[in-house]
Amino acid sequence: MKRIFTFALVLVMVLSSMAFAHPGKLDAQGGHFDKETGEYHYHKGPNALQSFEVLRNRVYKAKIERVVDGDTAIISFMPEDGTKYLKERVRFLGVDTPETVHPNKPVQYYGKEASDFTKAQLTDKIVWLQTDVGVKDRYDRMLAYVWLKEPSEKDLDDEKAIRENMFNARLLLDGYAQLMTIQPNSRYANLFVHFQREAREDKRGLWGKDPE
Repeated sequence: MKRIFTFALVLVMVLSSMAFAHPGKLDAQGGHFDKETGEYHYHKGPNALQSFEVLRNRVYKAKIERVVDGDTAIISFMPEDGTKYLKERVRFLGVDTPETVHPNKPVQYYGKEASDFTKAQLTDKIVWLQTDVGVKDRYDRMLAYVWLKEPSEKDLDDEKAIRENMFNARLLLDGYAQLMTIQPNSRYANLFVHFQREAREDKRGLWGKDPE
């Protein structure tokens, strides 16, 4: 009997830890402030927000709530039924902009320009997030290609549409980012190699001069 009780207690503790995607004690109302977004939300009770189940190779409508840096943002999903979900931190796939907010690294060359560009282009905007094979990284961030216009099935494989409407591609083409493939997410890897080469040959953005 004692073993059964101990197992049940451990199981409850494990499930409780899984229920909270981020740390922070709950208050008497079953909620707390999110350290990342600075916003209050509930984990218990009738006002509790749900976690959104993100699937591979899908496109989701979302709103950019806050840009963290050149290749990362906080988003809220916009489902048709109006359900309110917990906000998600999204890392843009296939690109890597210079660091501006890393706790252990200084602001890197062209980092501010990349961050300012992303903030100007995406803050408070409605976007469409396209997932690849792996939907989360080791830091539990959602991984996505960011579309500025809702893509059709044809657009997903059309270079012209990708150049014009995928923000990840624009970061590479305008020289705000370098290529970085996070396996197994390599759907656009070959195309992104071409985009980076084009920006480098034309000396756009961070390719325009040597770091000072």
